[in-house]
Amino acid sequence: MKQSLKRLAQGVIAPFGPILWRARPTPRLLVLMYHRVLPASHPDRPREQPGMFVSPETLALHVEIVQRHFELVHLEDWARDVTSGRPVPRLACALTFDDGWRDNFEYAFPILRSGAVPATVYLLPDLVGTRYSFWPNRLARLLGDPCNNEHRAGWPDWLLRALAAVGVGRTAPLPLSMVEIDAVIGCLKNAYTDDAILRLLDDLAVMDDGVGDRDLMNWDEIRQMAAGGKIRFGSHTRRHIRLDSRVPLDVLQNEIRASRELIEQQVRSPVSSFCYPNGDHCPAAVELVRGSYSTAVTTRRGWNSTVTDAYLLNRVGVHEDVSNSAAAFLSRLALAG
Repeated sequence: MKQSLKRLAQGVIAPFGPILWRARPTPRLLVLMYHRVLPASHPDRPREQPGMFVSPETLALHVEIVQRHFELVHLEDWARDVTSGRPVPRLACALTFDDGWRDNFEYAFPILRSGAVPATVYLLPDLVGTRYSFWPNRLARLLGDPCNNEHRAGWPDWLLRALAAVGVGRTAPLPLSMVEIDAVIGCLKNAYTDDAILRLLDDLAVMDDGVGDRDLMNWDEIRQMAAGGKIRFGSHTRRHIRLDSRVPLDVLQNEIRASRELIEQQVRSPVSSFCYPNGDHCPAAVELVRGSYSTAVTTRRGWNSTVTDAYLLNRVGVHEDVSNSAAAFLSRLALAG
């Protein structure tokens, strides 16, 4: 019943979105936020957070819809025209992909290339081409593998506390559902820094080796994407550091400034856009970004106008479970605007 009502609401809202967008008196910029692009048969999909992926078919649907209703742009081009006083499209849209996942090259790039779609991929230069695995993926493997039931007696307090905080009992059998795992991930994000979580997971090496198949693109794949000129690359810090007030200034400088230089050395083109990991930013981080880039994106949901701070741009996440039909996609955009 709940799903039926949701689909009914989407069907009612969706047709009015494009009408309302065109009625707005001032130009607006929609920035779409993607992470992974995973086919239904991909082995990573059952243990990936729901808000982290779309299917190739859903991405292709999104591209077709935004090409119909928007002028597709690069973020820095739109911001440059706004700053210089040149006219900008009344309805502009920019596509962004966070982290530089290998599946972006395998499944997103063919769709973007065939449609000549401009997009920005935010990279972590220290991790490009490595077998590094993000800690949420490591945790999902740990809590999603029934073989780890035999280790439950030795689980540390920090993990048991996180499980209890989201309503998972000490004796709840594995595998946990992705909804449960997603809740545990959110709990840990609130309690610890990324470095602290990685250290804690490293102590569980007997249950989690921390290394899977290569998740991220390598530089050859990145250069192939860059060759056509439509795909540009931005910085997402050197190694996905959340830039909150706990981070020392020298670390902020290294993660923000040096990451741009490392990417430019590899792709041989300017890097002018930045993405705050997890959307976290403190005043010192924002000021450093202002001195090194021309735009930066957050995870704050919404559209942008010509007076939106170009270093705190809003985005709309359009993952599979909320945008896998035309009605669902259009209604999500309408409600965000």
